Amino acid sequence: MKTPLRNCALAPGIDLAAPLQFLRTAYEPEDWIALLLKRYETAEALQRVGPVALFQEPRIQSWLRLMNARRFNIYVSVNAITTGLRTRTRDSIGAIRHVFIDADENGPGVLAKIGTRRDLPSPSYVLRSSPGKVHIFWRARGFANHTVEQLQRYLADELGTDLAATPCTQTSRLPGFLNHKYAPAAPVDVTYADATGRYTPSDFPALPASADESRPAAPMGDSALRADVLTRARHYLSALPPAVAGQHGDRATLRACCRLVRGFLLSDDDALWVLHGWNLQCEPPWTKHELTTKLRHARRYGREPLGGLLLPSTRSESWKR
Repeated sequence: MKTPLRNCALAPGIDLAAPLQFLRTAYEPEDWIALLLKRYETAEALQRVGPVALFQEPRIQSWLRLMNARRFNIYVSVNAITTGLRTRTRDSIGAIRHVFIDADENGPGVLAKIGTRRDLPSPSYVLRSSPGKVHIFWRARGFANHTVEQLQRYLADELGTDLAATPCTQTSRLPGFLNHKYAPAAPVDVTYADATGRYTPSDFPALPASADESRPAAPMGDSALRADVLTRARHYLSALPPAVAGQHGDRATLRACCRLVRGFLLSDDDALWVLHGWNLQCEPPWTKHELTTKLRHARRYGREPLGGLLLPSTRSESWKR
């Protein structure tokens, strides 16, 4: 990229102004950001990190259009990178610029849900990545990395969006280019509402600071025995490693569900409460619907002895497994 690149012929759906407008709107002028280019057919990927002004230069925009024409998808970091760093890790995120959720199914339905929630502000802008799929942005200030992740997990669970898209390192598609992940390729566009205001944590539902406190209140009832069983189940689950996609995560989650609904004889509501903190560590976390389905399968098909983990003789042993 040392010499200027000629503008390639524009494919239908390419918008020269859209990426520039997004880069000027979504970030502060001094921000550093990351651009990720990925071609799904060949699994090729490359990342560039630098000042947001650099990616607005005509030669860089021309290069991005050329790469997009070669079926590379263009992504941009949702948040700002610490100046001078060249990675997009959690520790390298220097400033939270957005609260973000990815509605990869029924995008219009998710937007309708948000519209009915009095405790949620209106999105700042909505990006359409392909038919029915939207990325929803709230411009933000005053968030720490962990607090925005906690809020995004809450929103994903409440609204039924992608739980895997809740880290502060998340990327979104850059408007103005084509999405080549599906056929036919779809143009990526964005609709702006209030692109100047910024939301703070106080504009969203109040959430406890720690992951433990963020767990929903347990339906404890009046039984001291039930409370003891729930405490034992939580201790048991805390000793289990989280489920990781590609590393038999589905099997590990089903096994954990079997321990809860068969070994400890928990109801689905109690089991979901116990699973909440463990699930936050999974890669990616399971949705509430997925966990409910696994609990049902565990209860119906599991081989865990019913009540086996309630026996006093197995109590200390079970915590060590």
